[in-house]
Amino acid sequence: MRQQIFERVWTIVRDNYVYEDYGGVDWEAARAEFAPRIAAAPDEATFYSLMRELIWRLGDHHSRFESPQEVAEQQAEFRGDLRYGGIGAQIRTVEDGGLITSLAPGGPAERAGVMPHDVILAINGIPFTDRAAFGPGGPIGTVRGDPGTPVTLTVRSGDRPPREVEIIREAVALDAFNQVRARLLADAGVGVVEIPSFYIEELDAKVRAAVEGLLAQAPLRGLVIDVRSNSGGYVHLMRNTVALFHDGGSIGSTRGRTIDEDQAIPAGQTIAGLAGVPIAILVSPETASAAEMFAGGMQALGRAKVVGVPSAGNTENLYSYTFDDGSRLLVAQVAYRLPDGTLLEGRGVIPDRLVDVEWWRYPPDSDPQLLAALEELGVAVAARAVGAP
Repeated sequence: MRQQIFERVWTIVRDNYVYEDYGGVDWEAARAEFAPRIAAAPDEATFYSLMRELIWRLGDHHSRFESPQEVAEQQAEFRGDLRYGGIGAQIRTVEDGGLITSLAPGGPAERAGVMPHDVILAINGIPFTDRAAFGPGGPIGTVRGDPGTPVTLTVRSGDRPPREVEIIREAVALDAFNQVRARLLADAGVGVVEIPSFYIEELDAKVRAAVEGLLAQAPLRGLVIDVRSNSGGYVHLMRNTVALFHDGGSIGSTRGRTIDEDQAIPAGQTIAGLAGVPIAILVSPETASAAEMFAGGMQALGRAKVVGVPSAGNTENLYSYTFDDGSRLLVAQVAYRLPDGTLLEGRGVIPDRLVDVEWWRYPPDSDPQLLAALEELGVAVAARAVGAP
């Protein structure tokens, strides 16, 4: 079966990969190199590792081979069932430590008094910046651990003196971070909706509910959609989300060696109450794949202004092939083009307004990119001050 899977994977890539030159990889030579290694693999773990290595050779940052366990984890993440042992915080490595970018609502870190934009200076007394002192998972991996076990963090909030916080790890649902979040800037009359991923079950329905919740509070003078941390997901969910804001039309096409598919937007799905409401979309270098298609498509339709810095420029779309052992190949077969034919691969979505700042360092109400988006919407918010935390 392993040999059959290897041959099938190699053939699928040969016949369908989006780039006819395989990104400069000699695909015939790859087969000659890997065939004997696959035949000699002593166990399943080695086999799956070799298959991952084979597809990594393509170097497109999208195509990948997944073991049955990885497939199960991906499916659990999509359903919102995936859990891990930790403190319920997302952490970004910065120069002086680990920046808390978001917290799981009601999670152990939040209950212990940790706040977004706190900086972790040390873990169990070991400086966060001493990378060599931690295991293979690094300092962020060390924060994770078995539920019920303690971890002591040295935390700094803004300019206040550092403090020690002991947190008991719990089983945290990854879904806690994959939530569509909405808030109303009451003084501006603008709604802000964060879409963290297009890899969320019924994502478009959740975005609809979030926006309708804002409209129930007050008529909107504008809407800001934040996809700065969105690395993509399912294209059909992305199209369905565009349909909430624009009635029909096309955001371009996805083309490959044998495929040319129009990315048509469903009609009759727009949210009541948004007619004439201007929209701005926030993007960053972490905005990738389907999230780039969303931002670039809304921009091309004339439905939204884009604010931030250029997106990742990584818009190949994957096709999925599942094998008898439960493993899966995801291979890039098409690349996205705007309606005028512009290829976003390697270019990204170019903002209408460039605001090049480390936005995640700022408190939400002082986020310079958000403030610029409000200006693009024609909304004055003189009471909001711009300043790093």
